[in-house]
Amino acid sequence: MAVATKDDERYKAALAYDVDQNSWLRKACSVFQMAGVEIRADVIWNGDRDFNNQVEQDEKMKRKLYQFLRQTYWQLPLSENTKETIVVQARAVSRNLKNKLNPDPAKFGSKNDQLAEYVSQVLAIPGKVGDENVTICTDSYVRKSNDPKVLAYYLTQFHPTPENDAWWGKGVTEWNNVSRAVPQYVGHYQPRLPGELGYYDLRIEDNLRRQVELAQMYGVYGFVFYYYWFDGTRLLDKPLDMFLNCKGIDFPFSLCWANESWTRRFDGSSGEILIKQSETVESYTAFIDSVIPYMKDPRYIRVDGRPVLTVYRPSFVPECASTLASWRAHCIEAGVGDPYIIGVKEHTWDADLLELGYDAQSEFHPGTLFRHCEDISAKFSYMRKDFGGMVLDYKDIVEQKKYFRYDHPKLHRAVMPMWDNTARRDNKGMIFDGATPALYKQWLKDVFVEAKQRKDLAEPFIFINAWNEWGEGAYLEPDKRYGYAYLDATRRAIEETRE
Repeated sequence: MAVATKDDERYKAALAYDVDQNSWLRKACSVFQMAGVEIRADVIWNGDRDFNNQVEQDEKMKRKLYQFLRQTYWQLPLSENTKETIVVQARAVSRNLKNKLNPDPAKFGSKNDQLAEYVSQVLAIPGKVGDENVTICTDSYVRKSNDPKVLAYYLTQFHPTPENDAWWGKGVTEWNNVSRAVPQYVGHYQPRLPGELGYYDLRIEDNLRRQVELAQMYGVYGFVFYYYWFDGTRLLDKPLDMFLNCKGIDFPFSLCWANESWTRRFDGSSGEILIKQSETVESYTAFIDSVIPYMKDPRYIRVDGRPVLTVYRPSFVPECASTLASWRAHCIEAGVGDPYIIGVKEHTWDADLLELGYDAQSEFHPGTLFRHCEDISAKFSYMRKDFGGMVLDYKDIVEQKKYFRYDHPKLHRAVMPMWDNTARRDNKGMIFDGATPALYKQWLKDVFVEAKQRKDLAEPFIFINAWNEWGEGAYLEPDKRYGYAYLDATRRAIEETRE
C-alpha cells in the first residue's frame, strides 16, 4: 500500500503541505507573533515553492529565531550568574537525556575503567609528548611575493597589572587560568603546558623578541595586537608600548580594538562588569586619537598606504557610518591617511558591514562558523556529572570544509588552530575535540587557495585566532605535546600552496 501511494499526486501534495506548515519558517513566525512581532510566512514565502529557496529561507529564519530567543533570554530580569547556571544545567540535562534514550554501555565502558584511564592520563601529564610533536626547524621561512599574509591575533594578558591585582589577586595573569585546567573526560587535552617560551612575562623584552623570531621563522607575516581602551583608560598596554618603543624589532603589526566591557567571565565566574566601555558617540569618536601614534610607526600594516584597523564588535559602534567617517577625518588630519577599517563578523548580528562604512570584513572563529559545527557532547563520559559545556567536532569542520558555507563580499578568512576555553570556563567551556596540526594545515591550505582566487580583496590577509590565546586553547606557540607542530604546519601550508 505504501509503495503504491508514494507516487500518488494527492499524497505528494498533502506531504508538501505538511512540510510547509511545519517548516522552520512557519515555526519562527509563530514565535515572533507570540512576542508581539507581526510577521507573515506567506508574505515572506511569496508563493515560491522551490526547495532550495525553502532551505535558504528556513536557515535565515532559524538564525533570526535563535538571535531573537538569545537576546530575549539574556534580557530577563535575572542575575547573570542565574542565567548562566540555567544554561549550563540545561545542557547537562539535555546530554544526559540523550544518553538515557540511546543507551550504549559499550561506548563508555565501566566507571572503574574510565577512572583508571583518567588517572593514567593525569599522571602522564608532566612527561607527556605527543606522537605529532615536531622539533624546531633548522632553516627559516623565506617570503615570496605571492605568499598569503598570515596575521595572528596577539593577547597581552601575560603580565601583572594594578587592575588585575585588584580584581583577581596579586600577580594574577592569564597563566593562572591556564595552569588550573583539568581534563573533563578521558582523552581531553588539558592542561596545556607551554614549550620553549615557558610561562613567560611580557614585561620582559627578550620574551617579545623571541616570539617575533619564531613568527618570522615559520611564515607569520604580522601580529594583530588586541587594543584595550575604555573611555580613555588603557589596560594591558605595557607589552604593546614596549614593542612600539623597540625599533629594532622589525615586524609588521596592527591593532584590533576589543571594544567591549570586561566582565568576570575572564575566569568563568560571572558576568559582573569590571570596566565598562560606554556605547556613546562621544566615546567612540574620541577613541581614534589614541591609536594614531601607533599608525605612524613605519612597521604598521597598511593596505595601499592606508593603516589597517580591526573592530572586534561592530554591532557596538553607535551611529556607525558617521562614527567611522569621523575616524577617517581624524586620521587624515593627523597625517596617517584614510584607515582601512575591517569589521569582524559576529554570528549573532547579520548586518552588512560594507554598507555601514567598513572597507572589508573578516571571520572570527569559532563564532563565525559556530552554527555549522557538529555537537558531539553526548559522545563522551565526563568526570564531572555537572559538565555543562559543549564539545564540537573539529575534524568534521575540516573534512566537510564547513568554513566555506559562510561567505560575504570582501571577506578575509580566519582559521583557528585549536579551541578549548575550559581553562577559563572549567566545566562550562566549549571544546573543539579532534584538532590536530594536520587538520589545521589543511584548513589553512583551503583558505589560502581561495584567497588567491578572490578578486575583491586588496590584500590576501588570513587571520589566525591566535598567536597566544592559551586560556582559550587557541595558539601557535610551541607547547609540550605538539612542540613546534602548529608553527610548522603554518609554514608548510604557505609553501605547499605556492603556484
